[in-house]
Amino acid sequence: LRPKDGEKLCGDQCDAFDVGDSVYMALSDGMGSGEAAHREAAMTVRLLRQFLEADIQPEAALTTLNSAMALRGAETGSFTTVDLCILRGDEAAFYKFGAAPSYLKKNGAVRRITGSSLPVGLRGTPAAPDITTVTLEPGSFAVMISDGVADPSRDEWLQDLLAGWGGDDPQTLANLILSESIRRERLQDDCAVQVLYRLPEPEQPV
Repeated sequence: LRPKDGEKLCGDQCDAFDVGDSVYMALSDGMGSGEAAHREAAMTVRLLRQFLEADIQPEAALTTLNSAMALRGAETGSFTTVDLCILRGDEAAFYKFGAAPSYLKKNGAVRRITGSSLPVGLRGTPAAPDITTVTLEPGSFAVMISDGVADPSRDEWLQDLLAGWGGDDPQTLANLILSESIRRERLQDDCAVQVLYRLPEPEQPV
């Protein structure tokens, strides 16, 4: 996480946790920046984690979260994006409410995952998120960002960076994305980067 230039608190928040045999990554971008955006995004991520840890199914958890944030938004006028990735075995499912694109990387190949649903908290927000289900092969990366990292309309530099990077440490990749984003975007918005790496399968003895 990196706050917008001049702010002390980041208006983007993320979390990663396990529930049973599933790995969850959640990211939320609060409206604007500063303390209010930080509070809304943190609440969104916290509520989503609580629902999922209570064994509520993802679509039901997100629908409930959307309803709760819509009621709050009617009072405060605020809204937040919701980006959720769930990995179960080989399958990764991406759920998006107004969220920035996510990226899958395997060697030099990069796939971009997008959605068109509005953020939660807006009046008339659709009840269901955009859902994309993919196979996350061993040796693949899943990358989630907020739109402060890369403008969705000009993210070719990020796709090129992912395609050309040959490492295998997710923290190193997250740091690289963020440092390059700061160079290009000048911290004009809050930034959040979250990277999941699926380890290669061990080689079988001959």
